[in-house]
Amino acid sequence: MSALDLLVSRLPADTVSTDPKILTERATDSWTLDLLRRVRGDELAEPAAVAFPVRTEDVATVLAWATETGTAVIPRGAGSGVCGGAQARAGAVILDLSRMDQIGDVDLVSQTVTAQAGVRGDRLEAALAANGLTTGHYPQSIAISTVGGWIAASSAGQASTGFGAIEDILLGLTAVLPTGEILRCRAVPRSAAGPDLRRLLIGSEGTLAVVTEATLACRRRPAGWEWLAVAFPRFTDMAGALREVRRAGTGVAVLRGYDETDAQFNFGALDHSGDCVGLAGFPADLPGLEARKQAAAAIMTSTGTELGARYGEHWEQHRNDAVQTYAQVMGPERAFGAGAIVDTMEVAGLWSAVPRLHEEIKGALAPFTELAGCHLSHLYPSGSSLYFTFLINGTDEHDAEATYRQAWDQAARSCAGAGGTITHHHGVGRLKAPYLTQELGAEGVAVLDRIRAALDPAQIMNPGGLRP
Repeated sequence: MSALDLLVSRLPADTVSTDPKILTERATDSWTLDLLRRVRGDELAEPAAVAFPVRTEDVATVLAWATETGTAVIPRGAGSGVCGGAQARAGAVILDLSRMDQIGDVDLVSQTVTAQAGVRGDRLEAALAANGLTTGHYPQSIAISTVGGWIAASSAGQASTGFGAIEDILLGLTAVLPTGEILRCRAVPRSAAGPDLRRLLIGSEGTLAVVTEATLACRRRPAGWEWLAVAFPRFTDMAGALREVRRAGTGVAVLRGYDETDAQFNFGALDHSGDCVGLAGFPADLPGLEARKQAAAAIMTSTGTELGARYGEHWEQHRNDAVQTYAQVMGPERAFGAGAIVDTMEVAGLWSAVPRLHEEIKGALAPFTELAGCHLSHLYPSGSSLYFTFLINGTDEHDAEATYRQAWDQAARSCAGAGGTITHHHGVGRLKAPYLTQELGAEGVAVLDRIRAALDPAQIMNPGGLRP
């Protein structure tokens, strides 16, 4: 009996597929270079099989078998990752969690929800809305990403300024270790019982364990949104104003700042003037809303000019359009033509480093790109993320890849030189793995390697993931 036949014999019927179409579909995630390679017709490494578990015990069976046979396993959620974190290799098994899509208990007293890892964000929010609740976790990919993917990539949603990122709402989880053992971290608001094992798995990208279930904190669903938008002549003015709004305790939940290029891209339909734009969103039922909104407005208009609520309403309506635009540019239709590549780079740094990060990363991208815009999307009292969107227009599909790699190399060096982190919420994947040593230092990478070796002695878990 072959190793694959042995796996099939241990699992329920129809759990394992070797259908060529399914193997091809599940061979990559949504990384720009993998989409480009598909368009070019490159031969991509394909897995030997795809497993579709429906229970934690099924995942345990797959991983125990993989350790026993030395077979690589690549965990996969919805395949919406943009950094190559779920990339197949020949002979591997893709562990596709999409059938683990059950939403469990909604605890109205504690305001929590338990869901399997394959539950997509839009379905989760729809189920919670029936109870007047929300997780407050709204990534741009909410309709095409999963609870397990959020944890694996250390996700942050568009309202993270007010509602927190995935680490702030993850209360408990169930995960399967590479040996097939099941780890259960009970749902509690906080615990001092040693290092937090939940946090160890956040951002682990399928290299340490497979999260199969999670309990998330919820909150009352906002009744709607009230918006404040202000134009600024300079990026530094805008960044300084948003920093002070974040620190002032105004109750703002959505706080974003667009440089001139990104503002034109996002608000050009409103006949935007070309200035930078600062955007603040407040839950409509926030206690003391008017006073809080006025306090934020006073800070922002001290260096800017108020634009009106229509900017916020426009953003709310179109906030996830970029997902479709990305698919049109990088998919078979090649909306911007052959050789065109669009990608994003989300970095973060302390406030003292933010102006330099903006200037130097845009400068590094400039020789290779048609345009590059930036917005501040997740703001903290001590610093902010900077989310760059850039377009490369190569002479052909192969030239575009070489230019893309040069652009990333230069921008990553600039990020490190300015004191930033190379990723804020998209994870590492194969794209950013070459920069992991500059990020963590040789000592930090060695610590990660030792943790991996302890948990995964057979080295079956997502080989190539989190590897410099």
